[in-house]
Formats: sequence, structure tokens, C-alpha cells
Amino acid sequence: MKIVNTAPLSGNGLKSLIETKVTGIDFSVIDTHKFPEEKLAAEFADADIVLGDYTGITPITRAVVKAAKKLKLIQQPSVGYNHIDIAACKEFGIPVANTPGANDIGVAEHTIMLALAALKNLPYYNEHTHAGEWLFTEAQRTGIFELNGKVYGLLGMGRTARAVAERLAPFGLKLLYYDIVKLSAEEEKKYGATYAPMEEIFKTADVISIHLPLLPETTKIIDAAKLAMMKPSAIIINVGRGALVDEEALAQALRDKKIALAASDVFAEEPPPQNHPYFGLSNMILTCHLAGSTRESGGRIMNMALDNLSRVLKGENPLWVL
Repeated sequence: MKIVNTAPLSGNGLKSLIETKVTGIDFSVIDTHKFPEEKLAAEFADADIVLGDYTGITPITRAVVKAAKKLKLIQQPSVGYNHIDIAACKEFGIPVANTPGANDIGVAEHTIMLALAALKNLPYYNEHTHAGEWLFTEAQRTGIFELNGKVYGLLGMGRTARAVAERLAPFGLKLLYYDIVKLSAEEEKKYGATYAPMEEIFKTADVISIHLPLLPETTKIIDAAKLAMMKPSAIIINVGRGALVDEEALAQALRDKKIALAASDVFAEEPPPQNHPYFGLSNMILTCHLAGSTRESGGRIMNMALDNLSRVLKGENPLWVL
């Protein structure tokens, strides 16, 4: 059997890891990270299994999957899968699986870290204290703030947002959420969350974090009109996908001090271009898609991916099929 490895991993290393889980099956691993479309399609033609690229640099397009003649699984070693043409895979009967829930803890912790860092204006005071400036009086004048007593809005209430909600419980805040599917009364009680329309969250929340999936209908769903609804003291955090936000509109809102601060772990284009509108904004905290990249998350992701690859090698049905 042939496994095509599109991730930036050593094929020999991947083979060794799989062999710890399955024995007695002859298979090869072909490295194809950063292959151009035509060359990748040629490798897909006789592939049995594909490991997706967790960096998203090696897209799996319609032309690539159309070439596949016997592909039993594309296993994406991450929760996100935007670089895979899922509609084409469905059309050609190719199962695609991801690793749901593997990085929920990492993303939830990162989200709350960004919220606290923004409320305390941590990057600003860290920079100036390192420079030998003692801005205690300025901080008293401009204010640093607590999560306690604030209104926190979750946009999306999937697995990651629920992990955030669980970790917010001790902070003593009012938690609102928006999702196209409302939680049951029991679930709302469990997470201490109250459903609210998206517009209400934008108008009332002190902190908003974005956990929506990226779909055609959610692309740039956070636009200038919604940002204009926010309080001048409010903070918005994106740990979902960069393209959920109109990046130019958010940068302008920050420049004009229409909102207090923002934080983003994601960009519409990754890595972002050197002239990205977020760069250089003193009221913008940026991280480089780190939220789900903890060592612990990586271990869970790889174990889930390896388990699924092994299942298919042994002739079993894959889990977590999208």
C-alpha cells in the first residue's frame, strides 16, 4: 500500500511511527510536501492513503483528488482543513478525516490568555518596563481591567468555544454565546452561557472571541458595520480563521480608537504579507497561529492521525470522517 505524505514530516519517521501501531502490512511512504499540483496529482493516482499538510501549504485541490483511483482516506492532522477541497472529495467518494477536539485545550487557554493580556495591556507595559520606564501612574490613569464582572461573548459554540466557557467559569463574568444551533437548556446551564443574537453581543460585550467555522457565508462576517456596534472599551479576539474578519476594517477601527484592543492568532493569508494592516498597531496583540500548537495538542493530533492511518491499513473504517 502507498501512503502519500503532504506534511513537512520525514516519510521514514512517519513510517516508523505507523509501524508502532500496525505490523505485518507492507506499505511505503512518499514525501510530497510543497509539490506543485500536477506532480502531487501524479502521486495521488495510485495512493491508498494521504496524510494532509497541517501547515496548509500543500493544497489538496479538485484536480489532485480527481486523479486518485483508489484513495481510501485523506487524514488531516489538524482540526482545520480549509486547504482541502472537501466538495470534490465528496463527489469522488474519498473520505476525509480530521482530529476533532485534539487542540481544544490549547486554543481555549490561548484565548483566555489573549483576553487577559488585552485587559491588562500586557505587551505595552512589558515593553516599556523593559526599557526602564515606570508607568504606574499612567496605568492608574488609563486603566487596566479584570475579567470579573465583564460581559464575555462567544461567537460560535462548538467544541473549542465550550472549552473556553468551562475555563471562564471561575472568573465571575456574564457569558453570552451565538451559534446557528442553540444549546439545550441543560447545556446552557452546564456552560453558564446565555444565547444572544450576534448584534446584541457586539453591542453589549466587553470581550468577544471568535470561534466560527470558515464558510462562504462566514467569510468577513466580522465587518466594519459589526465593529461599529462595539463599545469603545471593548476587545475582540480571533482564534478561529483570519478570513472571518475584514482585516482592513478591524485595523481601521483600532487606528480610529473605535474599539480599545484586539488580538489575533490567525490571518487570512499565512504567513501574512509584510504590509499587513495589523502590523505596527500598538493596540493589536498578534501571535503566529500558535493557539492549537502546544506540544500536548500536537501529541494528541498525531496519535489520532496515526490511529486512523493504521485502521485503514488494516482494512477497517476510518473515524472522524468529515
